[in-house]
Amino acid sequence: PRNMLINFPHLLNDVNVVVLTTEMTLASARDSIRLLSWLKTNASHAVPIIVANKVQSGTAEISRADFEASIERKIDFTLPFDQKGAATAAKLGQPFIEANAQSKVASMIKSLGERIISGTEEQADDDVDAGKKSLLRSFDLKSLLAKKPKANSPMPAVAD
Repeated sequence: PRNMLINFPHLLNDVNVVVLTTEMTLASARDSIRLLSWLKTNASHAVPIIVANKVQSGTAEISRADFEASIERKIDFTLPFDQKGAATAAKLGQPFIEANAQSKVASMIKSLGERIISGTEEQADDDVDAGKKSLLRSFDLKSLLAKKPKANSPMPAVAD
């Protein structure tokens, strides 16, 4: 919830990916601008994924191009409005993906899940790469350690 972001911004310290779900309306565009701005200042490490939900062809309040221009980002996923699929899932008492496994929306939701998972893996890979470039790793600490004598070389006698 929005008030949680304002009151407890530290909650997003461990978050790698943020899915911002929006509709193609002017109010949603303004809200998306606010949330993306907040994420940029308070959780700049998090990767936002923009998802347009319940998109109806030809009846959008604002066009996709205008929406993307206003939020200054591309929409990553566009989920079409599927009233029949939602009704089927509600009747069967199953999640949308299980009730409509072969639908276009279900495949898009699955690819969104894969993108979220891959986003966290990419973030982990970036952290490993960033660790290789750290200042501590630039020092050759192994050269300061005592070298072990070779097995063939005679060991000096130690006086007790």
